Amino acid sequence: MAATYVESVSETVQWKIDMNCAAYVHDLNQWQRGRICRIVSEKVVEVFLLDVGIVKVMDTVCLRQLAHNLSTIRPLAVECSLTDIRPAGGTEHWTATACDVLASYLTGAVVSLIIQESQSLPLLVKIVSKEGGLCTDVSEYMIKEGMALRKRRASKTDSSTVSSDKTHEMHFQPKNAVLLAEAECIPNPFAPEQVPDASISHCKKEKLEISVTQSVTVEAYKPPAIPRSDHFAAIVSCVSDNGTIYVIPTSKEQELNKLMSDIQKNFKCLGLLEPYSWKKGEACVVRAADTMWYRGEVRDVGGGIIIVQYLDYGYIEKIPQCHLHPTLLYADIAPFSIPCQLYKTIPVGNVWQQDAIELLQELLTKRLVEIHVKVSIKKKPLWEYLCSELLMSEVETPLLPPYSLPTLPVLGELFPVKVTHIISPNEVSQLNIANQRTDKDSGISLDSETLAQALSQCNENIESIPFLTDFRKDMPCLAKYRDDLWYRAKLLSINEFNPLSILVEFVDYGSTDTLPTSRLRQIPPQLMQYPVQAFKVFLAGFKPALCDPATERIPYCPEWSIEALWTVMECFHGKKLCASSLTHSPECTVFLYEDGHLFHMKLVEMGLAVLS
Repeated sequence: MAATYVESVSETVQWKIDMNCAAYVHDLNQWQRGRICRIVSEKVVEVFLLDVGIVKVMDTVCLRQLAHNLSTIRPLAVECSLTDIRPAGGTEHWTATACDVLASYLTGAVVSLIIQESQSLPLLVKIVSKEGGLCTDVSEYMIKEGMALRKRRASKTDSSTVSSDKTHEMHFQPKNAVLLAEAECIPNPFAPEQVPDASISHCKKEKLEISVTQSVTVEAYKPPAIPRSDHFAAIVSCVSDNGTIYVIPTSKEQELNKLMSDIQKNFKCLGLLEPYSWKKGEACVVRAADTMWYRGEVRDVGGGIIIVQYLDYGYIEKIPQCHLHPTLLYADIAPFSIPCQLYKTIPVGNVWQQDAIELLQELLTKRLVEIHVKVSIKKKPLWEYLCSELLMSEVETPLLPPYSLPTLPVLGELFPVKVTHIISPNEVSQLNIANQRTDKDSGISLDSETLAQALSQCNENIESIPFLTDFRKDMPCLAKYRDDLWYRAKLLSINEFNPLSILVEFVDYGSTDTLPTSRLRQIPPQLMQYPVQAFKVFLAGFKPALCDPATERIPYCPEWSIEALWTVMECFHGKKLCASSLTHSPECTVFLYEDGHLFHMKLVEMGLAVLS
């Protein structure tokens, strides 16, 4: 550009919108390619600089006609759109404030692009910014700043961009477009080495009888695409510890190889170095031992180690957090590995023994096999299929309505509470209303003592209550807790298939547990008249303090330290507490008091929290 225009003189040209030009940028002392996007006056125009992606107001004396040989080179700036977010404020257009916030955060920064869809213009991407050795998802940053909302995922979505309303295009001769990203050495693709499925043993402290658990949010990929034919050839990728055989149809091998190649080309990023609250079922990208990236899904979390399943191969591994990145990659492409089970084959003792699994692995892994489908669940959801199999015709469970919800206290009113379940010091707690109330319209006493008496009678006559036979989601039931007593509960999901175990929530306490079907019974209809005794709240007035990174953190909520969690549990245990409601929607938020004083002031005094 400099060689062509350094000695050029101003020329009289009738500039029009969409004309290509060469523009001299005084700030940079450079000639750059541009396109006229608006005529301000006879001698002033707005020019879009194609190789840097910005708009400048320029005098026409700084413009020249663009030489033909310079118009054959594609623009160096690639137009992108942040995916999965939309403008806040209920409009479809980004505000000037949002654009300014994004510009101040990204301008001049070195970022990594994760291309979500390469066929659209602008490119749909995730942008990861590295600052001080930490990675930040720019979409999450915009949401945190209140400038954007999370976009509901659909099969095809319209892109909302923080850019000019008009897409700036330049008709150049086609050449390979290059995205500049952080360089890494990517070796030839190999499938990751198989590591046997394992579960994480959780540390338990019996000092307090208040349960602590992790909230679950699942964002899943499509189910595997099962071939239409009931007979197809496949490669066995792995055999898991529960006897599930994962196969990849040979007809899909080329598509899988192409996907892996695209992932290695387009995903150039470090693992997540900053603390992140991983959730079971969350989509991620995994950097395996072969230094390649794979699509994955979190199976379990604990102790700084994440158990992840490679979606396209079926393998399950323990992965350190620094080798993971949270993103839903190529969501429109279904996983390639198909889980299968041997038809009418039940292991001795109904549990697959290690020697049997090793034999299956030796016989099948990486072998070409022919699949004969006897029972397929591709035409209906897995949950529906399992329900139809588990529902016994000879013993039917009565159809029951869901539990009724408690009446929330009046905003600003002080009411006694008892904390029964904690997830984190301030994000989510389960509060049980301790005061007694009566429904005047129905005449039914709804106090906790009456419910306790009814449950006590059920426990005395538990053998007369039939076992649960209907395992639909949210199904009310009685569940046996660790103290060998039965409590009201509801079904959340099926956790394991062999042997069958189900995740349930004890609705009057908020805690969850995974139980076999032998610990689930049908709930007597008279117990359904009482509303659930516990409801979730957010505790207001405080937030985590900035602590030493070396401090042990809560694995599923790393902004809080373990010390803060146990301090809160000690504050709640056996104490008479009161709460005052601030909001009921979108979530219930309260101030919590002990003896008339805000309970969180103790955390603030200890340096474990700060006022918000």
